[in-house]
Order: sequence, then C-alpha cells, then structure tokens
Amino acid sequence: MAEPAEKRQKTGEGEQAEEKKPDAEMKEAEAPKVAEPPKELEVDAPACSKPKLKEPVTFLTPDTTLNLMQSAQGNVLMSMNEGGIRHFFAGARANVGVSKGRYMFEVKIMEFVNVADASHQSLAAKNVVRVGFSTQGSSLVLGSGAENICFDSAGAMLHNDVRTLAGAKCFRDSIMTVLLNLDKDSPNFNTVSLFKDGKRACQPQPLPDSLKGKTLFPHVSFKNATVHVNFGAVPLAPLPFTCRMVQDATKADTSATKHEAPADGKYEVVYPVSLPDEGTFDWLDTFLEKNKSYTELSDRAILNWASQSGLWRQKGHSVKSCNDRPDKNFQAPELNDDSVRKAVYSIAPLQARNYIVMEVKGNLMEDERKLLLDRFRSPAFKKIACVVVGEPTVEFKKHSQKLILQQKQEASDKQFNAKKLEEKRKKIIEQKQKEMEKLKKKAEKEKKQKEREAKKKAAEEKGEKLEEEDEEKEDEEEEKEEAEEEEKEEEPPKAELTAEEKKMSFVKRDTKDLTPVVMSASFTKFTLPTKDEGFDDIKYEWTKGAKCDEYVKKWILERKLSMRIEDLQPSSWFNQQWAKWQTAVKAWQSKLNEYKSALAKKAAAKAAKEAKKAAEAKKAAEKKEGDEKDEEKKDEEKKEENKEAMQVEEEEKEEESIDFEALDVFGVDDILNVGAETPLFKEYQMEDWAMLSLRFELHILAHAFRKDVNDPERMGIHLDHLAFYYNRYFKKTLSPKDYGVESFKEIVDLVNDSVYVTPKSVLESQLDGEMETFAVFPKLTEEARRYRGLRLALGEESAQLKLSGAALQGNRQNAPQKQWGNNQGGGNWQQKQQQGGGNWQPVGYQQGGYKQQGYGKSQQGKDGGKGGQSYRPYGWGGNKGGKASGKGGWTDKWY
Repeated sequence: MAEPAEKRQKTGEGEQAEEKKPDAEMKEAEAPKVAEPPKELEVDAPACSKPKLKEPVTFLTPDTTLNLMQSAQGNVLMSMNEGGIRHFFAGARANVGVSKGRYMFEVKIMEFVNVADASHQSLAAKNVVRVGFSTQGSSLVLGSGAENICFDSAGAMLHNDVRTLAGAKCFRDSIMTVLLNLDKDSPNFNTVSLFKDGKRACQPQPLPDSLKGKTLFPHVSFKNATVHVNFGAVPLAPLPFTCRMVQDATKADTSATKHEAPADGKYEVVYPVSLPDEGTFDWLDTFLEKNKSYTELSDRAILNWASQSGLWRQKGHSVKSCNDRPDKNFQAPELNDDSVRKAVYSIAPLQARNYIVMEVKGNLMEDERKLLLDRFRSPAFKKIACVVVGEPTVEFKKHSQKLILQQKQEASDKQFNAKKLEEKRKKIIEQKQKEMEKLKKKAEKEKKQKEREAKKKAAEEKGEKLEEEDEEKEDEEEEKEEAEEEEKEEEPPKAELTAEEKKMSFVKRDTKDLTPVVMSASFTKFTLPTKDEGFDDIKYEWTKGAKCDEYVKKWILERKLSMRIEDLQPSSWFNQQWAKWQTAVKAWQSKLNEYKSALAKKAAAKAAKEAKKAAEAKKAAEKKEGDEKDEEKKDEEKKEENKEAMQVEEEEKEEESIDFEALDVFGVDDILNVGAETPLFKEYQMEDWAMLSLRFELHILAHAFRKDVNDPERMGIHLDHLAFYYNRYFKKTLSPKDYGVESFKEIVDLVNDSVYVTPKSVLESQLDGEMETFAVFPKLTEEARRYRGLRLALGEESAQLKLSGAALQGNRQNAPQKQWGNNQGGGNWQQKQQQGGGNWQPVGYQQGGYKQQGYGKSQQGKDGGKGGQSYRPYGWGGNKGGKASGKGGWTDKWY
C-alpha cells in the first residue's frame, strides 16, 4: 500500500533510493534486450599447398537408385515420375568421401514436379529434397538407417528415421549447402551444418556416434524434383567465410570409390536358382555382402525401397505373405498394380551395372526363366545361372547356425523382458498398496492423538488429572523405511543351440518363400537351368552336376507326398459315383420304411383280430343262457369259430420268419431281402448310417484323388491333408472330435474294413474303385455293428461309439424317413404327436445333439396299450422291451 505524502516527505534519502530501485528494475524488465545471434565460429579456410584431388567428383551408376536419371554434363539429376515409382525416393552418393578437414557441396533445386493428389497417408509428401552425407555401401535413401545424416527441404534434420527441426524451408531455386567439419582444430569439430542461399540456416549439429571416425560421402535424395549438384571448386552461393568444396579437397583428406568396368565389357546378371525355404534369401544376403556392386532385383528390394521412402503399408513392412512375391497392401492402386516392378525391369537393362535377379519361383521354372532372360537380351550383359541347391558349404552352415542362434536369442530376450516387465508391474502395485496402508495408519494415529489432546484439555478445565495412557507400540513406530533394494541388472540368459539345431543347414522362418497356393501349383514344374535356355554360364554353388538333379527330383517327390493340391477339383467320375451312392442310399431308406410300415400294419391287424375275438367271446358268454333250443344255430356258430381259428392258425403258419442273428452277412445275395422281405440294415441306428456314409466317403475319396491327380508319383492323400480334400470333395468338414477320437488316423481305424493308412501316412482303400453295386458297404456296416455289440456285451467300453451331434446331423440324409405309421392313435413315426401318443424322438436327444447310448436286443412284452409292441435295435443293452404308447402302438427309437 502506498505511503501518505506527509510520511514520504519525512523519509530519508536512503529510503528514497531503496524506493526507486524496484522501479528501475521494472523498466529494464519491460524492455528486454534482443538476443544476439551466436557468433560464427567458422573461419576462412587457410591456403593449402598439399596435393589436391584430381579425380572428378561425380555419381557412379552402382551408387544411384534405379529411378534416377543423370545428365551427361553438369550433374543435373531427376527421377522417374510415371506410375507408382514416382512415390519412391531417388538417391545418389558421390564417388569421393571425406575423412578429414572441412568441406562442403551445394544442391540447387531446379524444379518441383507437379504430381497428382498425394494426400493419402500411404503416399507421404509430394516434393522433397534431402542433402547430407553417408557411409559407403549404406542405403541410397537419406534419412533411413544409422549410416547417414541429412537436412531436407522442409526444414528438418534426419538420422536413423528420426526427424528433428533444424534448418530452413527451401523452395524452387533455393541453394542448399551442407558443410561437414572434420577438422580437429576447429571448435565445430565433428559437426554438420546447413546453409540456405549462402546464409546459415541452423547451428552446427553434432555428428552421431555411428558416423564419427568414418569416411563420409556427399549424398542427395529427392522425390518429384530436379536438382543440380555442385561439388566445386567454385560455389554457387558463397558463404560468409571461405570454405573449400569437395572437388577442391586435399587428396589425403579423401577416399574414392571405384567400380571397375568388366574386362570383357559385359556386366553380369546373376539368376540364383534355389529351392524354396532352403537358404534362398540367406544366401542372397551373403552374396550381396561380398559383392557390393551388384543391384538386387526382387520384390523384397522394392518393399525395402518403399519402406525407406516412407510409404505407409497396411500391417507394416515386416508382415509379409511370403518372401518371393509378397502382397503390396499399400492402399493405393498405383503402388499395388506392379507398375513399380515393370518400371524397374524396364530401366534396369539400360544401365551399366551388375544385377542379381532374385525370383524364387521364376528362376525354378523354365518358361519364367526365359521371360527373365529376355529382359537382358543386350550383348552388354552376361547371363549366369547360379544353382544353390543341395548340401550347403561349411561356410554357409556356420552362417545359418549364427542366424538360428540369433533368432533364438531374440526370442529368449523377448520372453525375458516380458517377464521383467510383469515383475515390475507387480512390484509397483505392491508399493502402492503399502503406501495406502501407511497413509491409513497415519490418519488413525493422528485421530487418536487429537482425541487424547481433547480429553486432556477437558480434564484440565475440570481440575482433574488425566492418567497418561501407555501408547501402543506400533509396528511402524519411528518406522524405519526399508531401503529399497537396488535391483540388480540381471542380464538375459544366453541362448544355446540344441543338438538337433546344430544339425540344421537352413534357418526356419515363419514367413515362407512361397505361399501354399503358389507352392502347390508350381513345385512339380521346378527344373534346373541349362545353357540351351540362353544362359552364358551355369555355376553350381553347392551340390554339382547329376547329384544336383537327383536332389531336386527327390525333393519334388517328397513334396508330392506331403503337400496338398490347392486347386484340385472333383472330376466327373467322382460326381457320377457320388450321385449313384446317394441314389442307392435313398433306395435303402425307402425299403427300410416299407419294411417297418409292414411290421406296424401286421401288428395293428393282429391286435384288431384279438380285440374282435375277445368281444365275440364276451358276447357269446352273455348269450350262453339264451336260446338253447336252437341247437343247429349253435352248431353253425361253432363251425364258424373253428373255421376262423383255423384261418388265423393258417395265417400265422404262412408268415415267414428268419433267424436274423444267425444270418451270414456276407452270404446274403440281396441286401433288400435277406428273407421274409427283411432288409439287411433293419437294425441300423443313426450312428450306423453315419459309419456307413464314412466308409463310402473315405473309400471313394482315395480312388477319386488318384484319378483326378493322374500322377503315379502321388501315392494318395496324406493324413495331414485328409480334412482339406474331404471338404473339397464333399463340401463338409471332417473333424476327429466329431467321431470321439483325437486324430485322423483313429477316424480311419473306425472303418478299417474299408480303408487303411499306409506306413507313409497315406490313405488307401481296400476295395475296388469300380463296383456294380454298393451292397458291400451295408454288409461291412452290419458286420461291424454286430461285432461292436458283442464287445459291448463283454464289457469293452472302448467299443462304444462316441459320435457327436455334428457327425450324426451331418449324415441325416442317410437316415430313414420317419413319416409313416397308423392313424389309430398309437405309435406313429411322425415327429408331430397324434392321438394316443406314439411320438417319435431319439432316446437321449437333447438340445444341441444326440446322446450316444449302448446297444443290445430287447424283448417283446410289457408294452403299454393293449396289444402294444416295441421295436428296439440289436445291441441295445440294459432294458427288456419298452412301452409303446397308444392302443396297438408301435415305436421305433434311435439309441
């Protein structure tokens, strides 16, 4: 608050000085001084009398990307701008690098090329120019990897895919100058700076550790632009201080890259021929490591180029369908239509450089090899087939072992780190819980303390003396905080190779070289190259000559047994056999329905006659005391009764009967009538029809596969692919669990009287493929049903079928129709209940499927309803007869 005027007049001079001091400070704060720019530490380059670089600084073809086009003079660079390749960076690294001293070079932006809308996230920026330095043999796209550093036209510095703001935005006609300071005597030692149009655009940026002490080469990368590169000796835009350009460098401070032209004037085009997943790309990596001047032509190289160019790809660049021809998934049509691949193969034959064409499938197939050879028809190229097949060299095996160990160590480290993170998470939770407990106890302690103080104060006011209460000794009394145990930095365990892994010659990877569909459709056509195809030379890296041919033949034969045919389709022969089978099954169903209908009618007629006879007897008894005078009438009635009785006896004698249990199943001539119009399959239940269908399906599948494949080297269906072919032919699934077993081998064992599995795990049929009738299948099923019932009767629980609802429901078409029955109110086969009962429903049926029961033959009797009868299948055990609801009822229950 301000002092009154009178008081201020009485104040001494010292106080007035103190009072004015804050005002002066406020005035200074209100007008801050403008910060002066950092002092330029770079000084003029001293004169040098040492020998200078005589070799011209330029760009050699092997050190440029395929889409870069260079002028004959003046170092003017531009990139291809048609199709998807216009989204890829072009890059060029100079042939002369700097290891000491301070040097610079310039890049002038001549133009930015207008392109179609590239706003989609997968297309990144439209026009970009990057200028910097890189090490020899590193990526040709600046900004990707740890072996380069650069500034871009958007005003950022990039290193190892990390972008930081440093520099200035540059446009058309801008001159970007990059200065590299490797002068130990300079205060800016080991730094790199950007200048725009001769003026400093950023302060010196320290070189990353990965670049220190290495020879660094001038480098430029750009997209949709045309640039002019000036290596000197005269700058286009002089800096505030004199600085020597790369072309004016001292020879001792530089190192030059040389790519010798071939002695015969022919550059090499190498075509590696290697079997899928047998060291293909691992061998390629070792080849490129030894031969830096070769340019890889492959889809893998294109994807890597796209990744370095910052193009976004669905699921990332690490996820691929295969190694040879992976899906693009760039969500941009022009990047997915193979236009980049076409452009690469169009421009490659026009450039003088060595190539290695990595096409796994293409290099193994004669027709595709010819197409690849035709792309390099120029006499300037020497076409070499490099066969990498058979037993690898000791050097390559060591390389594979190293990769396997590295792969195993990475998996171990990942598991170890995940475990440590989980432990840390649990520890943090425990600490938080302890802190909460401490706060709770502290609050309780403070509450008790306040209560004691209040009691003490109240007692003092009354003049009373409050006895001191002994404070409870708390666990946390003057709590000694436990010093946190310093976590020992535990190192991940070192992975070691097992004895089995040490024998491996190739690395197993999750991503295969070829997709299953491509592999299945092409591997039978794999061949080794010959000079007749147009190769100038054929080199064998591993196994040589005839042994190599034998190795390929053996490899193909093994795949024929183990690989499935993705494009296999059922033939007309199979469709005809399948149609005949369905017709036969329907005929059997019809016969079974007729048979059971006849039994039901006979039972109903017999019950009606017995009822009529009982009624007449009752009527006769009532009239017994009637007219006894008419003896002739009585005699006639007796004669009629005797006649009817004789007719009934004659009808019963006429009814033919058979001993079905003693019937020789395989001695039956007609399965529809084994005697007394009885079909062989009269005792079949739902599971029997399912097993009948399974027998025929596996039998016909084995024969149809051989006919459709028409290849004597394919012995049959391997068990590993049984479910695939079963679905392909019958349009339904085959699952071991549906049949109560654990494997497909056990499914086959359920019907081993029809099919079996060979020692090589191949499905084989025991029956001929061509049959006049299919009667053998009901016979085999009946025999198996009887044998199963016998085993169950002996107490073998393993004989019990455990078919699920899916297996039974999947074969309902083979079960008899349930639509017949009398209309007398008793026992009909319709699922809709009618008068008096007789409702059909499978025993054990529940929502979701059928419940498997045992087997055994029931006895007639104790049937509900007058004259009722129950039909129960052979093999149903445990019950004696059943109850047929309704008068004269008839039931047929599935167990």
